[in-house]
Amino acid sequence: MEQREARQEIDQILLPFIQATDEAVSQQLLEQLVVDHAEPVIRNIVRHKLRVSAGSSSDSRSGEDAEEMRSEVMLQLLSRLGELKENPNEKYINNFQGYVAAITYSAWHEHLRRKHPERHQLKNKLRYLLSHRDTFAVWEGDYRQLLCGLSGWANQKKTPSATRRIKELTAAPEASERAGLSANDIQRWDLASLVAGVFRYLGSCVELDDLVNLLAEWTGVSDQVSHAFDDEETEDPLERVADPHELIDSELQRRTYLRRLWSEIRELKPHQRTALLLNLRDADGGDVVSVLPLSGIATFSEIANALSITADQLAGLWNDLPLDDISIANRLSITRQQVINLRKSARERLARRMRTF
Repeated sequence: MEQREARQEIDQILLPFIQATDEAVSQQLLEQLVVDHAEPVIRNIVRHKLRVSAGSSSDSRSGEDAEEMRSEVMLQLLSRLGELKENPNEKYINNFQGYVAAITYSAWHEHLRRKHPERHQLKNKLRYLLSHRDTFAVWEGDYRQLLCGLSGWANQKKTPSATRRIKELTAAPEASERAGLSANDIQRWDLASLVAGVFRYLGSCVELDDLVNLLAEWTGVSDQVSHAFDDEETEDPLERVADPHELIDSELQRRTYLRRLWSEIRELKPHQRTALLLNLRDADGGDVVSVLPLSGIATFSEIANALSITADQLAGLWNDLPLDDISIANRLSITRQQVINLRKSARERLARRMRTF
């Protein structure tokens, strides 16, 4: 009875994946969920928040930020779907696309906090103001994005006209006079008065992030990327595997950290994974790969798959790990320096991805 009631709460599009018993079919259904239902939601939110066009260069800062956000969301999503498959009765999702939107917005907020601290501070001030003044209100939209407006508009859906008008004001700061706000008013008025003036002009609710963009433009809040995280010396997350209890307080935290690290390693490019894993050493030069199956983080077969070799081939290498760079170079048919460069790139990516974890 309980199982039947729980399944009624699960989004119908998830049921074929949850109920599939064949591994190949299950994997196919998982890919279909991601491609058909998750990726469009993620792509649209990331494009909207970062103002990234479909053809943005991956070399641009915005393109890198977008890719990092997509990777973070996808990692969380796949982990959550794995939990759902294992225990659908306790970990059900009743609105799959809503859930995808929620974790995407969460990734955006984390991105904002880390890379745009001044804008993040402005957003916090606005949220406090909107939620503590009787004349204002802030609420969740259909996909859990935050909307805001006058208190009488609470739970209203945003309109295209209001969205267009606030973006016109943001794109042309001098257009503030259309809203009855001169440059002197912007400098002289407090935040509550500015917000009230904007709402009167728009006549309808807007996304909180659009309001933040507008007021950041008007008040001169810098929206430049903060490089504080990039300039500081970055800890190598792989060093934490060698002696994890020195930095990680509990066994649960240690296992959680290792699972996350393994997930990030699997997201690396194939040659990067190989250059990293076949030479993975602890502080004393010993093999670290063996920690993964011993701790239950990755099976022997999963490690072989990550290296793009068979389990038998990995078994033949196991006692020789870690391999030197020349041996790895011969396996990949590249130079020793290329192996070093690949491993360096892999470690740098892992350091960025594991930094807040």
